[in-house]
Amino acid sequence: MKSLYPLLLLGVLLVVGGTSAVAYEGDGISPVTGTKTQEKGPLVVEVVLRTNYADGVSTNQSVYETIWAMEDFWSQYADWQLVDQEEGRMIFERNLEDISPASKQNGHFGLTEDGVLTIFDGIPAEEKVIQTFFQIDVGKLESQRREQLMEGIPVESWYQFEDVIQSFSKIKKEEPVQ
Repeated sequence: MKSLYPLLLLGVLLVVGGTSAVAYEGDGISPVTGTKTQEKGPLVVEVVLRTNYADGVSTNQSVYETIWAMEDFWSQYADWQLVDQEEGRMIFERNLEDISPASKQNGHFGLTEDGVLTIFDGIPAEEKVIQTFFQIDVGKLESQRREQLMEGIPVESWYQFEDVIQSFSKIKKEEPVQ
């Protein structure tokens, strides 16, 4: 008798609900009546994670999330701010008091031709600007510091980044009063 049970159940489903009784999990159709139920399957959304770093670099990472419970989803992104939402897509953003991985790996402080303190991707001579800061009064620069900036001062850490900005801000060229 046990082996007949699955066949009997299938027969009841087909007789009661017709061919529409065959349903897939999560599609919101009752396997007995073949009608729509209030129960829905998981929601799948694209989540874009934008990270803004103190050196002016922004990175985006895109992931697809299957949402079974909204509470769990929101708690997963509690440290992020929702900045945009449309059907099937959510964009979250966060600001970090740190320098970007790209700057840590290959960033160098240097000067542009007009004396603006800048972070370059690589040495300043390659002129691949990541972020500009302010114009320096080059006349007040010690020759050794000028040479360091011409060669490029590697950006190694957040602490060193802040130290360089602070030390050069002391000889920042003042804007003329208009």
